[in-house]
Amino acid sequence: MKKSELAAISMAAVMGLAIASVAGARLSSHPTRGTASDPATWKPVGYQAVAPTSGVTLDDNGLFKPGMENNIAYLLNTCQLNQMLYYFRKRAGQNPPLSDKPNLGWWEDDLPGACAGRFMMGAGNTLRWITQPELHKRLDGLIDGLEACCEPNGYIFACPPEQFDESPAKRKPGYQPSYVRGQLVRGLFDAGIVNKKAHDLLRSGADWINHCEYGPNFIDASAGLEGHIASTLPYFTLLGRPEDLQFAEKYYVLDWWMEQLAARQDEAIWKYPLDRPHESEISAFCAYLDHYRATGDKKYLDAMLGAWDLIHDKWQHVGGSIAICEPGLPAGYVQFFPPKSYYLTVLGHTGELCGSAFWIKFNQRFQQLYPMEERYTNEIETSIYNVALANQAGARGIRYHARLEGSKASPTATSTCCEAQGTRIYGSLPEYIYLTAADGLYVNLYEPSTIKWQIDGKAVSLTMKGKFPFDPHVTLKLAMAKALAMKIRVRVPAWASKDMPIAVNGQEIAVGKRGSYAVLDRTWADRDTIRFTLPMDFRMTQYTGADEIPGHARYALEYGPLLLAAVGPLGRVYPIPLHIAHDPANLHGWLKPLPDQPLHFAIEGDPEHVFMPYFQVEEQTFTCFPVIKPLRAEKQDYP
Repeated sequence: MKKSELAAISMAAVMGLAIASVAGARLSSHPTRGTASDPATWKPVGYQAVAPTSGVTLDDNGLFKPGMENNIAYLLNTCQLNQMLYYFRKRAGQNPPLSDKPNLGWWEDDLPGACAGRFMMGAGNTLRWITQPELHKRLDGLIDGLEACCEPNGYIFACPPEQFDESPAKRKPGYQPSYVRGQLVRGLFDAGIVNKKAHDLLRSGADWINHCEYGPNFIDASAGLEGHIASTLPYFTLLGRPEDLQFAEKYYVLDWWMEQLAARQDEAIWKYPLDRPHESEISAFCAYLDHYRATGDKKYLDAMLGAWDLIHDKWQHVGGSIAICEPGLPAGYVQFFPPKSYYLTVLGHTGELCGSAFWIKFNQRFQQLYPMEERYTNEIETSIYNVALANQAGARGIRYHARLEGSKASPTATSTCCEAQGTRIYGSLPEYIYLTAADGLYVNLYEPSTIKWQIDGKAVSLTMKGKFPFDPHVTLKLAMAKALAMKIRVRVPAWASKDMPIAVNGQEIAVGKRGSYAVLDRTWADRDTIRFTLPMDFRMTQYTGADEIPGHARYALEYGPLLLAAVGPLGRVYPIPLHIAHDPANLHGWLKPLPDQPLHFAIEGDPEHVFMPYFQVEEQTFTCFPVIKPLRAEKQDYP
């Protein structure tokens, strides 16, 4: 990692602690609920459709399979068993050798056990879809090691129990047990699908937390928001108990914050008074939506619909990355990312991968509640292609930020928060392609793959062929023993340039409207085939935000769901990163597809630059927001 990046992380940590100390003084005026509802009054809300947890196989022609394979190599190269267990064994008095101590700096020294959570998130999700013996062996060994370190009272965490006392007088600088608890719980939750013992440990740790005397201080802690999900997730396992939700209600639920979010007040996001405002708020949004699912209390739903609108409308870049992030540098500059600031270049502090991972999971909850609302799938898709895949550097590591200009961030392999959330998303990629329902299937993404599931106890298989996003042609083929009546809902994306005809067995039967699902309701037979061509084309959006250049219009260019980057030399005339001397209203007149390079576009008259998908950019310099306008007669302002 570069010295500048280490300095940024260190300064962000210091600033976070300073902000957290101020938050302690504000907690009395911004209290938690303090009481819990009676489970007898809860009216759980079920999902209308569910993401599969198994049964999806990826095709070699797609982007998801190599992404998962790179992730496996990354996990095996960077998460060694004895290192992951070092701090757990030390806390349990097992005296591990110093040679086992992980060399990950602050990310493990002050966040003990975080690496174990990272590995379980990545491996637990991956092993649902792919058989990988070494990954499975290491996951089982880790869970066995955690079990051996579990205290008789159920305590499972790597830091000493007293570190959970995060009252201002006793808080240890640098430590963030709320963050670490969230990391470990997410890991155990994901790993429990392939190793039941992980959920047993999750239950053990949740029982200790539910009776923890330090609970009233949790929300006031540094990264306190991230502990909320660690209390709602256990409830949704087979071992879940009402006490999990009740603990979260008492010590995490903030009614005044929900009121602000429901009213869509900007300060609820960028002036959140407890801890530092940044993209981790989206992790808490997932937990609030969990409360709605468990209790049916519409107050939670109203607040989260407001939260979704606020992030989507005021803190999301073109292309999908999240524009509220860790505080920038120097200290005091761009600390809280005001609404629609959309900073592109402030020391690379924008587009944190954590934020997009949380956003994917937040939208996935909405997607399963309201599967016919295409907007949630659209958010998942753009976040995967333009942030998650863009931030993966092969098997070498995972980038912290999705920088939109200059050069991409250097990948890291040090158990950063973004590595943890990134490996979680890469491992779970197959679950975003489809949703299953009692009456059929939703086709959400166009990644070539096969899903096997059941309708009324009858086995059905659907295979999706194609080379999306490089080719817009998609074929779906069914396989079943007997004819079966069901609904296949095909997504017609909001980014489509026009409505989309859909054919079954060669005959057009529907025309899907942009931003919706075409419902194909019929009796299906073995080998029935569905075909459609996705209407992909350019979309251009003029940039507005803090990095506007007076007198010059900057634009972002997308093709289908993909953010494009203008790759080549930058910065000949400050502050213009790149001037493209063409009419932005006539894209097809000057952008030409490059032969044998799908989704790469030459710029007429400019041999030095080319537009290409942002996720494919590696070492090149680039900008996603060039100045685009015809060259004036006086040329002194331009390169």
